[in-house]
Amino acid sequence: MNAADEDRKSGSRGTVRGRCLCGAIEIEFKYPAFWAWHDHSEASRVAHGAAYATYVGCWRKNVRIAKGKRSLGRFEDDKTGSVRTFCARCGTPVQYERRPTSRMVDLPRALFETRTGREPRYHRHIDQMRDWAYQGQKLVPLKGYPGVVWERPKPRKRRSDD
Repeated sequence: MNAADEDRKSGSRGTVRGRCLCGAIEIEFKYPAFWAWHDHSEASRVAHGAAYATYVGCWRKNVRIAKGKRSLGRFEDDKTGSVRTFCARCGTPVQYERRPTSRMVDLPRALFETRTGREPRYHRHIDQMRDWAYQGQKLVPLKGYPGVVWERPKPRKRRSDD
C-alpha cells in the first residue's frame, strides 16, 4: 500500500498549503484532493509552457486563497469557456476552472510540496500529446554535466551499395 492509499484509508484530514514561485500568493485546500491527473490539452500545455500540466481537483468550497488575492490575474478563455488565474507578479498558474459555474476547481499539483491525497493516475486529452514529450525512454547520464541525463540517438542504418 502506498502513502496516498494509507492516507485515504486512515481518513486523515488537514489543510494542504501551496504557493506561487515568488510567494506573493498562497493557496490552501482541505485534504484530501478529490482526484488528480495529467492534462495534455493544448490550452494547458501553452498556459503552463510545458509538455503537460498536472492538476489536483478539489471542491471549490474547500479551496481558499490564504494570501495575495490582489496579486491574482485572470484569463477567461472564450474558446474553451474556462477561467485561469495566475500570479500577476511571477506568472505562476494558480487555478483552472473548466466551468466557472462548477463546484470543482483544478489546482496545479506543482504548487504543493506535500501530499495532496491523490496520485495523478489519469491522462486527459492524450490525443493532443506532442511527439516531443518525454514518454519514458531510457535515459543515461551526460558525461561532464552532473544532474543532466539524455536519450541517446538511435544508431543510423547503414546503406548498402548493391
